[in-house]
Amino acid sequence: MSNYGVDRSENLGLGTSGSVYNWIIKDSRFVGKILKPYNDRTNEISIEWKDTPPGDYLLEVNEKNDYCTGLSQILLIKILPLPFVNLPDQYLCVDPVTNQLLNPILIDTKLSNELYKFKWKCDGVTLPDIDSGIIVSKIGTYTVEITDQLTGCVTNDSSVVGKSSSAIASVKVNSIFFDIQDIIISVTNGIGNYEFSIDGINFQDAPSFSVSKSGIYQVVIRDKNGCNQIFLTANVIKYPKFFTPNEDGFNDIWKIDDLLPSMNPKISIFDRYGKLLKKINTIGEGWDGKYNGIDLFSDDYWFLIEYTNTDGSPAVFRSHFSLKR
Repeated sequence: MSNYGVDRSENLGLGTSGSVYNWIIKDSRFVGKILKPYNDRTNEISIEWKDTPPGDYLLEVNEKNDYCTGLSQILLIKILPLPFVNLPDQYLCVDPVTNQLLNPILIDTKLSNELYKFKWKCDGVTLPDIDSGIIVSKIGTYTVEITDQLTGCVTNDSSVVGKSSSAIASVKVNSIFFDIQDIIISVTNGIGNYEFSIDGINFQDAPSFSVSKSGIYQVVIRDKNGCNQIFLTANVIKYPKFFTPNEDGFNDIWKIDDLLPSMNPKISIFDRYGKLLKKINTIGEGWDGKYNGIDLFSDDYWFLIEYTNTDGSPAVFRSHFSLKR
């Protein structure tokens, strides 16, 4: 009786009379075994029900002796369903710095208090709780014994309660201004099991993303154990490789979008001979391809941008772009 309750003994026997008995359950639902555990007791059997489903089963007993073989008895055996419960393992969320508990959790069998009786334990110690669910605020292994008050069938289940936390993390962008840039996330504190996303939809275990599109990305760090997720921002900045200042309203200005005031950016634009053509010190300002009000010809032009990294250190980036007419 591994999965179901039985309303009679599993060890069955008939009085000894010199006869031998065969025991048969003629039902395709029966997936267990009929055993004769005692060699000196030929009329006693034991039934292993295994995963036989609940229902009524007929145990047919055939008597065999020196004179004849015939049906001796049919016994009705009722397999009663055990209370069904499937408790998941859970986690208590704690503060990632102080390790203090944030909120207790509920372990709930989702069964009726009127139909079942409950006995709870934590790490083997009996708890006073007798309801279908309990509120817990410490880690441990919680077990419950559930008794069906109608059938008397008993089942047990357990839930292991651990602890987890949200993350404390930082983010940086490597290879700024390049075509492919890496968003790198560093978790500096926390005991959770984390996954990461830059779109809030697709999550991965690796704390890095390679991106080719400029803009501000919202980085999400989510605890797989259900504690709070946190949000960070990563600024991916690229520069245009060309512009076409023909006053058609499209791509007439060369400028670097997504620069932040905190970067204190200063841009200098030069011709191929190193002559300074334009200095840009204002966020959002660009170059219209003119020098002293005169349109410059199609060519490659160079720029230098001086800026401040997120860690406060100074940085410089140099590259070039094309002016096309």
